[in-house]
Amino acid sequence: MNVIPDGPEAGNNDYLISKRQAWFAFAMTFGLMLFDYIDRQVIVSLFPHIKSEWNLSDKQLGSLVSIISIVVAVGTLPLSLLADRVSRVKSIVVMAGIWSAASISCMFTANFGQLFVARAVVGAGEAGYGSAGAALIATLYPKRLRSAVLGAFLAAGSLGSVLGVVLGGVIAAHWGWKAAFGVVGVPGLVLAVLYLFVRDYKTAALTPKQGQVAQSLGELSSISLARWRARARSCGSVSEGRCN
Repeated sequence: MNVIPDGPEAGNNDYLISKRQAWFAFAMTFGLMLFDYIDRQVIVSLFPHIKSEWNLSDKQLGSLVSIISIVVAVGTLPLSLLADRVSRVKSIVVMAGIWSAASISCMFTANFGQLFVARAVVGAGEAGYGSAGAALIATLYPKRLRSAVLGAFLAAGSLGSVLGVVLGGVIAAHWGWKAAFGVVGVPGLVLAVLYLFVRDYKTAALTPKQGQVAQSLGELSSISLARWRARARSCGSVSEGRCN
């Protein structure tokens, strides 16, 4: 895909959009990445509470974490391709809304099966976010800053993993383990709404469409036929009856 600059500010200091809009996009993308991993890891510190209340095995507890990784692994490629063809911003908004709502729904589950399904939906929402978010912020920034902003974006995942475990334990100690899912899920919904104000960039396919190819071939055939006819007329006018 080729990037198409959008607006006169595209050449302003090598930013694809204005500098202010680019940093707003980064802040929103960083924030969602942070809560992405907070929502993913918050359950780890809740294991003792869930195990004692529902009498779960260690295998069942482990599956509540691994199911997200499995769904992300399966869904990342198709969802990333979809984001490129539709809209990175809209895709991120939808995905963030899905994983945040699914995280909040975990607080209303009544058994292991319901919690397992809710956690799988969290993974479905997270699947295409990392690639779409990285593509967006890397393209908006000049080359001299891309490694820095992408490094900070990826660091948000590690920071979120730590915060998720810490927050889960603190919230569970004060309001119960189910409340932890709701507390960490709400900020993601807020950021998803704010992300609607992030500017996307337009792309164009590197190869022409089939219709354009057919049109070009038709024009080439017409030109070749016209040249052949002109040459035939020229040969017919030669008295020797020969044409080289």
